[in-house]
Amino acid sequence: MKGELTVIGGDRRFLSVKRFFTENGFSVNTVFLGENDNGQVNDTVILPVPVFRNGYLNAPLTDKKISENNLVDILPEKATVFGGMISESFIEKCVQKGIKVIDYYKDEALLKDNAQLTARAVPFILQKHGISAKSGNIFILGYGRTGKAIAGVLSSVGGNVTVVTGKNRADNYRFIHFDKLSDYLSDASLVINTVPSTVLSENELEKLNRNAVLIEIASAPFGIDFEAAEGLGIKVIKAPALPGRYFPEEAGNAIAKVIIKEMN
Repeated sequence: MKGELTVIGGDRRFLSVKRFFTENGFSVNTVFLGENDNGQVNDTVILPVPVFRNGYLNAPLTDKKISENNLVDILPEKATVFGGMISESFIEKCVQKGIKVIDYYKDEALLKDNAQLTARAVPFILQKHGISAKSGNIFILGYGRTGKAIAGVLSSVGGNVTVVTGKNRADNYRFIHFDKLSDYLSDASLVINTVPSTVLSENELEKLNRNAVLIEIASAPFGIDFEAAEGLGIKVIKAPALPGRYFPEEAGNAIAKVIIKEMN
């Protein structure tokens, strides 16, 4: 046996994380994962990505609400904790308890894998809501890893893609600089946001055709003013954590491989 570890919280990806480590010779128990939880926390701990959602541990497979302080309290002193997108306040509290914290979501290969899985899930979102990628103009806000991957997937199925970026180029795609976005928004029938800071406030949303659909891919604090969109009668589809929803095994294995690399 290679060692003992505990998976605390997480979505279906972390069932795959547990399975990966078990198959690689570790003794793995779970807490707040909703699968044979036993409450025991070992000195090596794996937390979800993001660690917290809406102020509580990201643990959708259980109905329990675990605050940041609650989580710190159950972690052993001198433990090693792996998590993704970890808040500074949580890190500070762990350090005070002598806990080593490693953010696996800073791994470049994992970020690229996650972007690709997110992009592969977007057509499923469109299909679910009866949206055709081939009709109308698709604006993709942001051209980082995720925006680039989504542009590639949608253009490959015949989508008319326009990239909105802060840069002056977007490979071979038609692009608009964010400074000029308001001038062109009325042309969009579908807008997919990947930027985790407000880029569609009420001023921009007022320029949209009321039949346009918005899809929010980004994490909090998000790029769309949801309240303003609702007030204007614009449909917003919130699509967080797509890899975990559509490709939990692939996404979980990618996370586990980064963690075992860090362990070594």
